[in-house]
Amino acid sequence: MGTEFVEGWRIAQTLGEGTFGEVKLLINQNTNGTVAMKTVDLKNFPDALMMVKKEAAIHSRLKHPSIIKYFGHRHSKDNYFIFLEYASGGELFDRIEPDVGMPHSEAKKFFKELLAGVVCFLFLSMSLYLNILRRKLEKRCGTRPYLAPEVLSQLPYQAEPSDIWSCGIILVSMLAGELPWEMPSVDDEDYKLWKTTDYASHSPWCKLDTLALSLVRKILIPTPSKRYDISQIQSHQWFTKSKTCDNKKVGISVLSDRGFDDARPCYSQPAPAAIPFSVSIPPNESDIHSFTQPTQVEHLLLSSQIQTSQTVSTTVNNSIQKLVKRMTRFIVCLSSDEALATLSQFLDDLGYTCKINTSGLVTITTADQRLVFKSNVIPMNHQTLMDFRLSRGCGLEFKRHFVAIKNAMSKLISKGPIMWPVAMATNTVP
Repeated sequence: MGTEFVEGWRIAQTLGEGTFGEVKLLINQNTNGTVAMKTVDLKNFPDALMMVKKEAAIHSRLKHPSIIKYFGHRHSKDNYFIFLEYASGGELFDRIEPDVGMPHSEAKKFFKELLAGVVCFLFLSMSLYLNILRRKLEKRCGTRPYLAPEVLSQLPYQAEPSDIWSCGIILVSMLAGELPWEMPSVDDEDYKLWKTTDYASHSPWCKLDTLALSLVRKILIPTPSKRYDISQIQSHQWFTKSKTCDNKKVGISVLSDRGFDDARPCYSQPAPAAIPFSVSIPPNESDIHSFTQPTQVEHLLLSSQIQTSQTVSTTVNNSIQKLVKRMTRFIVCLSSDEALATLSQFLDDLGYTCKINTSGLVTITTADQRLVFKSNVIPMNHQTLMDFRLSRGCGLEFKRHFVAIKNAMSKLISKGPIMWPVAMATNTVP
Protein backbone atom coordinates (compact mmCIF):
# COMPACT_ATOMS: atom_id res chain seq x y z
CA MET A 1 0.00 0.00 0.00
CA GLY A 2 1.13 3.54 -0.60
CA THR A 3 0.21 6.90 -2.05
CA GLU A 4 1.01 7.93 -5.59
CA PHE A 5 3.32 10.89 -6.06
CA VAL A 6 3.19 11.05 -9.86
CA GLU A 7 1.94 8.49 -12.31
CA GLY A 8 3.82 5.22 -11.89
CA TRP A 9 5.67 6.27 -8.73
CA ARG A 10 4.35 5.67 -5.24
CA ILE A 11 5.58 6.90 -1.87
CA ALA A 12 6.63 3.78 0.02
CA GLN A 13 7.83 5.19 3.33
CA THR A 14 9.51 8.11 5.09
CA LEU A 15 13.27 7.61 5.33
CA GLY A 16 14.06 10.58 7.51
CA GLU A 17 13.22 14.17 8.34
CA GLY A 18 14.82 17.43 9.26
CA THR A 19 14.03 21.02 10.12
CA PHE A 20 12.60 21.96 6.74
CA GLY A 21 11.05 18.74 5.48
CA GLU A 22 11.34 15.01 4.91
CA VAL A 23 13.06 12.40 2.74
CA LYS A 24 10.76 9.77 1.30
CA LEU A 25 11.33 6.59 -0.67
CA LEU A 26 9.64 6.42 -4.08
CA ILE A 27 9.20 3.11 -5.91
CA ASN A 28 8.31 2.66 -9.56
CA GLN A 29 5.26 0.41 -9.75
CA ASN A 30 6.35 -1.26 -12.99
CA THR A 31 10.09 -1.79 -12.50
CA ASN A 32 10.61 -1.50 -8.73
CA GLY A 33 13.14 1.24 -9.45
CA THR A 34 13.78 3.38 -6.38
CA VAL A 35 14.68 7.00 -5.73
CA ALA A 36 14.94 9.12 -2.59
CA MET A 37 12.90 12.33 -2.67
CA LYS A 38 13.95 15.19 -0.40
CA THR A 39 11.00 17.52 0.20
CA VAL A 40 11.48 21.05 1.51
CA ASP A 41 8.36 22.65 2.97
CA LEU A 42 8.23 26.12 1.41
CA LYS A 43 4.77 26.86 2.77
CA ASN A 44 6.01 26.92 6.35
CA PHE A 45 9.63 27.80 5.55
CA PRO A 46 9.59 30.22 2.57
CA ASP A 47 13.09 31.46 3.39
CA ALA A 48 14.43 27.98 2.63
CA LEU A 49 13.86 28.38 -1.13
CA MET A 50 17.16 30.06 -1.93
CA MET A 51 19.03 27.63 0.32
CA VAL A 52 17.58 24.53 -1.35
CA LYS A 53 18.18 25.97 -4.83
CA LYS A 54 21.83 26.39 -3.94
CA GLU A 55 21.92 22.84 -2.58
CA ALA A 56 20.49 21.48 -5.82
CA ALA A 57 22.95 23.53 -7.88
CA ILE A 58 25.92 22.23 -5.91
CA HIS A 59 24.73 18.63 -5.74
CA SER A 60 24.09 18.50 -9.48
CA ARG A 61 27.83 19.02 -10.03
CA LEU A 62 29.03 16.41 -7.55
CA LYS A 63 29.88 13.29 -9.50
CA HIS A 64 31.69 10.78 -7.33
CA PRO A 65 31.09 7.17 -6.20
CA SER A 66 31.21 8.25 -2.54
CA ILE A 67 28.53 10.92 -2.95
CA ILE A 68 24.83 10.25 -3.34
CA LYS A 69 23.82 10.83 -6.97
CA TYR A 70 21.64 13.75 -7.95
CA PHE A 71 18.87 12.99 -10.47
CA GLY A 72 17.05 16.30 -10.68
CA HIS A 73 14.52 18.53 -8.99
CA ARG A 74 11.05 20.01 -9.39
CA HIS A 75 9.33 22.94 -7.79
CA SER A 76 5.72 23.53 -6.79
CA LYS A 77 4.16 26.43 -4.94
CA ASP A 78 4.47 24.85 -1.52
CA ASN A 79 7.33 22.36 -1.95
CA TYR A 80 10.74 21.95 -3.52
CA PHE A 81 11.68 18.37 -4.41
CA ILE A 82 15.22 17.04 -4.93
CA PHE A 83 15.52 13.51 -6.36
CA LEU A 84 18.52 11.53 -5.19
CA GLU A 85 19.99 8.06 -5.38
CA TYR A 86 18.43 5.74 -2.82
CA ALA A 87 21.18 4.26 -0.65
CA SER A 88 19.80 0.84 0.26
CA GLY A 89 22.62 0.16 2.70
CA GLY A 90 20.85 2.26 5.30
CA GLU A 91 22.21 4.76 7.81
CA LEU A 92 25.85 4.78 8.84
CA PHE A 93 24.80 4.81 12.49
CA ASP A 94 22.80 1.62 11.99
CA ARG A 95 26.19 -0.08 11.65
CA ILE A 96 27.67 1.39 14.82
CA GLU A 97 26.99 -0.54 18.01
CA PRO A 98 26.69 2.01 20.86
CA ASP A 99 29.71 1.94 23.20
CA VAL A 100 31.37 -0.69 20.98
CA GLY A 101 31.73 0.65 17.44
CA MET A 102 32.38 -1.45 14.36
CA PRO A 103 35.26 -3.57 12.99
CA HIS A 104 38.30 -1.50 12.11
CA SER A 105 38.23 -2.69 8.51
CA GLU A 106 34.66 -1.43 8.14
CA ALA A 107 35.47 1.88 9.83
CA LYS A 108 38.41 2.39 7.50
CA LYS A 109 36.32 1.65 4.43
CA PHE A 110 33.65 4.16 5.42
CA PHE A 111 36.21 6.74 6.52
CA LYS A 112 37.98 6.51 3.16
CA GLU A 113 34.67 7.02 1.37
CA LEU A 114 33.86 9.97 3.60
CA LEU A 115 37.21 11.64 2.89
CA ALA A 116 36.86 10.97 -0.84
CA GLY A 117 33.51 12.74 -0.80
CA VAL A 118 34.97 15.71 1.07
CA VAL A 119 37.85 15.93 -1.42
CA CYS A 120 35.37 15.94 -4.30
CA PHE A 121 33.36 18.73 -2.71
CA LEU A 122 36.47 20.82 -1.98
CA PHE A 123 37.72 20.29 -5.53
CA LEU A 124 34.38 21.47 -6.91
CA SER A 125 34.45 24.53 -4.67
CA MET A 126 37.98 25.34 -5.77
CA SER A 127 37.07 25.00 -9.46
CA LEU A 128 34.10 27.35 -9.02
CA TYR A 129 35.92 29.90 -6.92
CA LEU A 130 39.69 29.97 -6.87
CA ASN A 131 39.78 31.62 -3.48
CA ILE A 132 37.11 29.48 -1.83
CA LEU A 133 39.56 27.52 0.32
CA ARG A 134 41.15 30.72 1.61
CA ARG A 135 37.89 32.50 2.29
CA LYS A 136 36.81 32.65 5.92
CA LEU A 137 33.33 31.51 6.93
CA GLU A 138 31.17 33.00 9.63
CA LYS A 139 27.95 30.95 9.65
CA ARG A 140 27.81 28.41 12.47
CA CYS A 141 25.67 25.36 11.85
CA GLY A 142 25.82 21.66 12.57
CA THR A 143 25.47 19.23 15.46
CA ARG A 144 27.52 20.39 18.44
CA PRO A 145 29.58 17.25 19.20
CA TYR A 146 30.88 17.26 15.60
CA LEU A 147 31.77 20.95 15.35
CA ALA A 148 35.37 22.09 15.38
CA PRO A 149 36.29 24.47 18.23
CA GLU A 150 36.88 27.34 15.81
CA VAL A 151 33.31 26.99 14.50
CA LEU A 152 32.04 27.58 18.04
CA SER A 153 34.20 30.67 18.44
CA GLN A 154 33.13 34.17 17.50
CA LEU A 155 35.80 34.44 14.82
CA PRO A 156 35.71 33.61 11.09
CA TYR A 157 37.08 30.16 10.23
CA GLN A 158 38.25 28.15 7.23
CA ALA A 159 36.10 25.39 5.79
CA GLU A 160 38.61 22.60 5.13
CA PRO A 161 40.16 22.28 8.62
CA SER A 162 36.75 22.40 10.28
CA ASP A 163 35.42 19.68 7.93
CA ILE A 164 38.45 17.52 8.70
CA TRP A 165 37.77 17.88 12.42
CA SER A 166 34.18 16.68 11.89
CA CYS A 167 35.48 13.69 9.91
CA GLY A 168 37.71 12.86 12.87
CA ILE A 169 34.74 12.85 15.25
CA ILE A 170 32.90 10.47 12.92
CA LEU A 171 35.96 8.20 12.88
CA VAL A 172 36.00 8.10 16.69
CA SER A 173 32.30 7.23 16.78
CA MET A 174 32.83 4.37 14.31
CA LEU A 175 35.77 2.93 16.23
CA ALA A 176 34.49 3.44 19.78
CA GLY A 177 30.72 3.60 19.49
CA GLU A 178 30.54 6.89 21.35
CA LEU A 179 31.22 10.57 20.89
CA PRO A 180 34.21 12.02 22.73
CA TRP A 181 32.42 15.09 24.14
CA GLU A 182 29.24 17.11 24.06
CA MET A 183 31.04 20.06 22.52
CA PRO A 184 34.72 21.13 22.21
CA SER A 185 34.66 24.02 24.65
CA VAL A 186 36.42 25.01 27.86
CA ASP A 187 33.25 24.17 29.77
CA ASP A 188 33.25 20.52 28.67
CA GLU A 189 35.16 18.25 31.07
CA ASP A 190 35.71 15.51 28.46
CA TYR A 191 37.18 18.01 26.02
CA LYS A 192 39.44 19.51 28.69
CA LEU A 193 40.68 15.99 29.50
CA TRP A 194 41.54 15.43 25.82
CA LYS A 195 43.89 18.42 25.99
CA THR A 196 45.87 16.89 28.87
CA THR A 197 48.32 13.97 28.98
CA ASP A 198 45.94 11.83 31.02
CA TYR A 199 43.35 11.11 28.34
CA ALA A 200 44.56 7.72 27.04
CA SER A 201 43.17 5.61 29.88
CA HIS A 202 39.70 7.10 29.52
CA SER A 203 36.88 6.25 27.13
CA PRO A 204 36.61 6.52 24.15
CA TRP A 205 40.37 6.79 23.66
CA CYS A 206 41.17 3.53 25.46
CA LYS A 207 39.10 1.67 22.84
CA LEU A 208 41.32 2.79 19.96
CA ASP A 209 44.46 0.92 18.98
CA THR A 210 47.78 2.74 18.82
CA LEU A 211 47.70 3.61 15.12
CA ALA A 212 44.11 4.81 15.16
CA LEU A 213 44.75 6.95 18.21
CA SER A 214 47.86 8.36 16.56
CA LEU A 215 45.80 9.49 13.56
CA VAL A 216 43.00 10.92 15.68
CA ARG A 217 45.55 12.91 17.69
CA LYS A 218 46.64 14.57 14.44
CA ILE A 219 43.10 15.34 13.34
CA LEU A 220 41.55 16.59 16.57
CA ILE A 221 44.10 19.32 17.15
CA PRO A 222 42.39 22.47 18.47
CA THR A 223 44.57 24.82 16.39
CA PRO A 224 43.37 24.58 12.75
CA SER A 225 46.75 25.46 11.23
CA LYS A 226 48.39 22.51 13.04
CA ARG A 227 45.66 20.02 12.14
CA TYR A 228 46.36 17.31 9.56
CA ASP A 229 45.11 18.07 6.08
CA ILE A 230 43.56 15.43 3.84
CA SER A 231 46.79 14.44 2.11
CA GLN A 232 48.49 13.90 5.47
CA ILE A 233 45.58 11.78 6.67
CA GLN A 234 45.74 9.65 3.54
CA SER A 235 49.48 9.13 4.09
CA HIS A 236 49.13 8.04 7.71
CA GLN A 237 49.97 4.41 8.46
CA TRP A 238 46.51 3.62 9.85
CA PHE A 239 44.99 4.80 6.59
CA THR A 240 47.42 2.93 4.34
CA LYS A 241 47.97 -0.36 6.17
CA SER A 242 46.57 -3.50 4.57
CA LYS A 243 43.23 -5.16 5.30
CA THR A 244 45.10 -8.21 6.58
CA CYS A 245 46.64 -6.10 9.33
CA ASP A 246 43.22 -4.73 10.21
CA ASN A 247 41.85 -8.20 10.68
CA LYS A 248 44.48 -8.98 13.30
CA LYS A 249 42.90 -6.47 15.64
CA VAL A 250 41.14 -8.32 18.45
CA GLY A 251 39.66 -7.49 21.82
CA ILE A 252 36.62 -5.50 20.68
CA SER A 253 33.54 -7.55 19.92
CA VAL A 254 30.81 -6.12 17.72
CA LEU A 255 27.48 -7.35 16.52
CA SER A 256 27.79 -8.91 13.09
CA ASP A 257 26.26 -6.84 10.29
CA ARG A 258 26.51 -9.48 7.61
CA GLY A 259 22.75 -9.35 7.28
CA PHE A 260 22.96 -5.85 5.84
CA ASP A 261 23.16 -5.08 2.17
CA ASP A 262 26.65 -4.40 0.93
CA ALA A 263 25.43 -1.23 -0.72
CA ARG A 264 27.18 1.85 0.55
CA PRO A 265 25.55 3.77 3.38
CA CYS A 266 23.84 7.13 3.04
CA TYR A 267 25.91 9.98 4.38
CA SER A 268 24.51 13.42 5.06
CA GLN A 269 24.06 15.64 2.04
CA PRO A 270 26.47 18.54 1.58
CA ALA A 271 25.43 21.64 3.49
CA PRO A 272 24.31 24.50 1.24
CA ALA A 273 27.16 26.90 0.59
CA ALA A 274 26.94 30.61 -0.10
CA ILE A 275 27.05 30.44 -3.91
CA PRO A 276 25.47 33.46 -5.63
CA PHE A 277 23.56 31.65 -8.36
CA SER A 278 20.59 29.39 -8.83
CA VAL A 279 20.33 26.99 -11.74
CA SER A 280 17.86 24.40 -12.88
CA ILE A 281 19.47 21.12 -13.88
CA PRO A 282 17.46 19.12 -16.42
CA PRO A 283 17.15 15.44 -15.56
CA ASN A 284 19.61 13.45 -17.63
CA GLU A 285 20.28 10.43 -15.48
CA SER A 286 18.90 7.02 -16.32
CA ASP A 287 20.60 4.90 -13.70
CA ILE A 288 18.12 5.08 -10.84
CA HIS A 289 18.80 2.18 -8.51
CA SER A 290 16.52 -0.64 -9.59
CA PHE A 291 16.13 -4.23 -8.50
CA THR A 292 14.83 -5.35 -11.90
CA GLN A 293 15.87 -2.99 -14.67
CA PRO A 294 16.76 0.70 -14.99
CA THR A 295 13.99 3.19 -15.52
CA GLN A 296 14.00 6.74 -16.78
CA VAL A 297 14.01 9.45 -14.14
CA GLU A 298 12.14 11.69 -16.60
CA HIS A 299 9.03 9.63 -15.87
CA LEU A 300 9.19 10.99 -12.36
CA LEU A 301 10.15 14.59 -13.03
CA LEU A 302 8.14 15.63 -16.08
CA SER A 303 4.66 15.18 -14.71
CA SER A 304 2.93 18.55 -14.88
CA GLN A 305 1.54 18.39 -11.37
CA ILE A 306 1.43 16.23 -8.29
CA GLN A 307 -1.44 13.81 -8.44
CA THR A 308 -4.05 13.56 -5.72
CA SER A 309 -2.99 11.01 -3.13
CA GLN A 310 -4.64 7.66 -3.63
CA THR A 311 -4.18 4.12 -2.43
CA VAL A 312 -2.17 1.94 -4.75
CA SER A 313 -2.08 -1.83 -4.43
CA THR A 314 1.15 -3.67 -5.16
CA THR A 315 2.31 -7.24 -5.24
CA VAL A 316 5.16 -8.58 -3.20
CA ASN A 317 8.36 -8.84 -5.18
CA ASN A 318 11.36 -10.75 -3.88
CA SER A 319 13.63 -7.93 -4.95
CA ILE A 320 11.90 -5.62 -2.45
CA GLN A 321 13.73 -7.56 0.24
CA LYS A 322 16.83 -5.62 -0.77
CA LEU A 323 15.36 -2.41 0.54
CA VAL A 324 17.00 -0.81 3.55
CA LYS A 325 17.21 -2.88 6.72
CA ARG A 326 17.28 -0.51 9.68
CA MET A 327 18.09 -1.57 13.22
CA THR A 328 15.83 0.98 14.89
CA ARG A 329 12.59 -0.99 14.86
CA PHE A 330 11.06 -3.95 16.65
CA ILE A 331 7.76 -5.79 16.95
CA VAL A 332 5.87 -6.16 20.23
CA CYS A 333 3.26 -8.78 21.07
CA LEU A 334 0.58 -6.18 21.80
CA SER A 335 -2.24 -4.46 19.98
CA SER A 336 -1.46 -1.00 18.65
CA ASP A 337 -3.45 0.69 21.44
CA GLU A 338 -1.68 -1.40 24.07
CA ALA A 339 1.67 -0.70 22.42
CA LEU A 340 1.05 3.06 22.44
CA ALA A 341 0.05 3.04 26.10
CA THR A 342 3.00 0.83 27.07
CA LEU A 343 5.51 2.89 25.10
CA SER A 344 4.18 6.08 26.66
CA GLN A 345 4.62 4.62 30.15
CA PHE A 346 8.17 3.42 29.46
CA LEU A 347 9.10 6.80 27.99
CA ASP A 348 7.75 8.56 31.06
CA ASP A 349 9.70 6.21 33.36
CA LEU A 350 12.88 6.83 31.37
CA GLY A 351 12.52 10.60 31.60
CA TYR A 352 11.40 11.43 28.06
CA THR A 353 8.54 13.66 27.06
CA CYS A 354 6.28 12.45 24.28
CA LYS A 355 3.35 13.60 22.17
CA ILE A 356 0.99 11.14 20.46
CA ASN A 357 -1.07 12.10 17.43
CA THR A 358 -4.16 10.35 16.12
CA SER A 359 -2.31 8.30 13.50
CA GLY A 360 -0.13 6.48 16.04
CA LEU A 361 2.95 8.66 15.53
CA VAL A 362 4.83 9.42 18.76
CA THR A 363 7.19 12.39 18.95
CA ILE A 364 9.83 11.81 21.63
CA THR A 365 12.09 14.47 23.16
CA THR A 366 15.00 13.86 25.52
CA ALA A 367 15.13 15.66 28.88
CA ASP A 368 17.79 18.10 27.63
CA GLN A 369 15.77 18.69 24.40
CA ARG A 370 18.83 18.12 22.24
CA LEU A 371 17.40 15.04 20.59
CA VAL A 372 14.00 14.57 18.98
CA PHE A 373 12.92 11.32 17.36
CA LYS A 374 9.67 9.64 16.39
CA SER A 375 8.10 6.23 16.69
CA ASN A 376 5.51 5.08 14.19
CA VAL A 377 3.24 2.50 15.85
CA ILE A 378 1.80 0.27 13.11
CA PRO A 379 -0.63 -2.67 13.56
CA MET A 380 0.62 -5.94 12.02
CA ASN A 381 -1.94 -8.75 12.40
CA HIS A 382 -1.95 -9.51 16.15
CA GLN A 383 1.29 -7.65 16.79
CA THR A 384 2.55 -4.08 16.45
CA LEU A 385 5.58 -2.74 14.65
CA MET A 386 7.38 0.11 16.43
CA ASP A 387 9.54 1.98 13.95
CA PHE A 388 11.84 4.73 15.26
CA ARG A 389 13.52 7.45 13.23
CA LEU A 390 15.59 10.52 14.07
CA SER A 391 14.13 14.01 13.67
CA ARG A 392 16.79 16.24 15.19
CA GLY A 393 20.17 15.64 16.79
CA CYS A 394 23.07 13.20 16.59
CA GLY A 395 22.53 9.84 14.92
CA LEU A 396 24.72 7.97 17.38
CA GLU A 397 22.94 9.44 20.38
CA PHE A 398 19.62 8.53 18.77
CA LYS A 399 20.82 4.94 18.44
CA ARG A 400 21.86 4.93 22.10
CA HIS A 401 18.43 6.14 23.21
CA PHE A 402 16.73 3.62 20.96
CA VAL A 403 18.72 0.80 22.56
CA ALA A 404 17.69 2.02 26.02
CA ILE A 405 14.02 2.00 25.04
CA LYS A 406 14.34 -1.40 23.35
CA ASN A 407 16.02 -2.87 26.42
CA ALA A 408 13.29 -1.49 28.67
CA MET A 409 10.63 -3.15 26.50
CA SER A 410 12.63 -6.34 25.83
CA LYS A 411 10.15 -8.70 27.53
CA LEU A 412 7.42 -7.56 25.14
CA ILE A 413 9.43 -7.81 21.93
CA SER A 414 8.68 -10.58 19.46
CA LYS A 415 11.73 -12.71 18.69
CA GLY A 416 10.61 -13.62 15.17
CA PRO A 417 11.66 -11.68 12.05
CA ILE A 418 9.44 -9.16 10.28
CA MET A 419 7.62 -11.06 7.54
CA TRP A 420 8.07 -9.35 4.21
CA PRO A 421 4.52 -9.92 2.89
CA VAL A 422 3.12 -8.41 6.08
CA ALA A 423 5.57 -5.52 5.88
CA MET A 424 4.61 -4.80 2.29
CA ALA A 425 0.91 -5.02 3.04
CA THR A 426 1.22 -2.51 5.86
CA ASN A 427 3.65 -0.20 4.05
CA THR A 428 6.38 -0.93 6.60
CA VAL A 429 9.17 -2.40 4.47
CA PRO A 430 12.31 -2.54 6.63
